[in-house]
Amino acid sequence: MWDKLTDTLTNVAYAGVGAAAIAAEKAGELGKVLVEKGEIAAEQGRQISEELQEKGRQAAKERREQQFQEMLEAMTAQERDALRRRLDELDELERQAEEAAREAAEAAPADNVTEIPCPHCDCCEDEQDQ
Repeated sequence: MWDKLTDTLTNVAYAGVGAAAIAAEKAGELGKVLVEKGEIAAEQGRQISEELQEKGRQAAKERREQQFQEMLEAMTAQERDALRRRLDELDELERQAEEAAREAAEAAPADNVTEIPCPHCDCCEDEQDQ
């Protein structure tokens, strides 16, 4: 079951990334064509390109969300419960990782720098003698 869910989520993510990349590429091409033809100024072309890219990203995001929702609706009650348990486990692991990182940062000395003398000359020895 997890393999199927993982594969589906991976495919949804890849589809979204692919759609966004294609939309961005096409939007950029459209902007270049308009600028080359002299129909709009370069700044307007960039602005239109950015707007089209944002619309493409938004459409890809909405499609990913729709696919995810459809997948959830197709799941059985047991599968949804298993997914909820797994998400809770991942939330707990994330909380533990954040706590461990915070503890490590608090435990580390502020001046955790070790100076290593230069083995090739006396330049560093002069600084250490001071």
